[in-house]
Amino acid sequence: MSKFSQLLSQYIEEKNVRIYSLAEYCGIDRSFMYKIVHGKRTPGSASTVNKIADYLRLTPGECRELTDAYFITVQGSDNFYRRKHVLAFLNDFKNIVNRDTLNLSFSFQTSYTQTLIPLDGETNVNQAIFNLVAWQAQKESGEIHMLIQPKFPFLTQLLLSIARNCHQLTIRQLIYLNNMDSVRENRKSYNLHCLQNILPLCTCKYQYQPYYYYYYDTVPSSLDSFRLFPYLLLTDNQAIILSETLQTGFFTSQPDMISLIKKIFNRYMEQARPLLLKIEDVHTQLSFIQQCVTSSSMAYNFQMTPCMTNLLSSEFLKKYLIPTLPSRELFIAQLENHIGHVNSLHEEQEEILIFSEDGIVEFLNTGKIEEYPSYIYTPPSLEDRIDLIHRFIKECEKDRRHMRMLKHTIGSVRNGANIYCNSCNGYLLFTPAESDTPIYLNIQESGLLSAFLDFFENMDQSLFYPEEEIPIRLKQITERYL
Repeated sequence: MSKFSQLLSQYIEEKNVRIYSLAEYCGIDRSFMYKIVHGKRTPGSASTVNKIADYLRLTPGECRELTDAYFITVQGSDNFYRRKHVLAFLNDFKNIVNRDTLNLSFSFQTSYTQTLIPLDGETNVNQAIFNLVAWQAQKESGEIHMLIQPKFPFLTQLLLSIARNCHQLTIRQLIYLNNMDSVRENRKSYNLHCLQNILPLCTCKYQYQPYYYYYYDTVPSSLDSFRLFPYLLLTDNQAIILSETLQTGFFTSQPDMISLIKKIFNRYMEQARPLLLKIEDVHTQLSFIQQCVTSSSMAYNFQMTPCMTNLLSSEFLKKYLIPTLPSRELFIAQLENHIGHVNSLHEEQEEILIFSEDGIVEFLNTGKIEEYPSYIYTPPSLEDRIDLIHRFIKECEKDRRHMRMLKHTIGSVRNGANIYCNSCNGYLLFTPAESDTPIYLNIQESGLLSAFLDFFENMDQSLFYPEEEIPIRLKQITERYL
């Protein structure tokens, strides 16, 4: 029997319900309902499951449990929980990225008096890490190399707390990812869990570069060189080696030991790949997007305020780009070329645009164009905002099957996640709180791309307005601003 049929049978028995009465209420043939109850068939849709739940008078919690069991049976356990995790990631993205910094309570020690010191207990470990990070943060060009999983809140918050005053620091972090990206015991995608833990560091002004290396079963079994102490923080003249529990380890500044550790770390780095590449310069962003948007495969553009770059005219650019922008005319020409290139690719590519009503309203209220930093343009007038939405409506009417408007926003319109992905490339775009400059992260790892693609491909159609209703609703929104 399936998970769904087992749970359904349990509820039928507990509620003392007759199967033929349940079948009649749901409009299902009696024999077919018996097959559902005995696990030989599954309901044809979630709406049928809802009818079953209504007849059984299930509590909201029981109803969710039965619906989850249905989707697990239909989709498979790994797919169901991975998609659920992606949805939670998108919904909570604003909080994930804008994490609180640490209230530092450690004293800064100029140096340790010994070159090899055992570290026993959380306090000693954290003090040693604080010292190492603080020393590098005060240097003109400090560097920290880390082989450590992103499950250490103290370290993450410490690195966030120095972000505002330390622009010259360079941090390289090597992370081990699951080659199969199977859903773990906590029913979450391990790779996505790693991504959300490092995202706050991508907002820092210093250079943070995460790399990844695959493992095939468990992390400790892959770290042969560091089986006893699998985690490492390394600078030019100091190292901290830590146990998997992060409760014990040792600090060393012995030159021969540092030299050996560097060799081992570099050996790992030779096999690693960049996980995310941060793209900050607007000129580089345009070139990157052109490389990302290809005509070779189906693509999804998830952006609550839809991307309207392809609708920007030359007159619009000349009117709203800041007059004092360096090399303004050259940038306008580059942007016009970019718009033309993207438009030509859109003609060839199968791209699904996912946006929301709230996103349209946000643009009409603010004139904020999500893809560009606020320092290069002034918000367009309300008249021109309405004109852009009218052009967007025409695009919706011309190509309805590629436009999907959510009834309710997923995540946040402002400071939320914007994702473009196809089978080969992808990027994550967001604007941190208290900032007007968007961050582009080039997603390098194929498992994360696959997770996002799978989620967008399998979104419940009940979340969206019907295709023919989209232009009507958009026109009704714009009429409120006339």
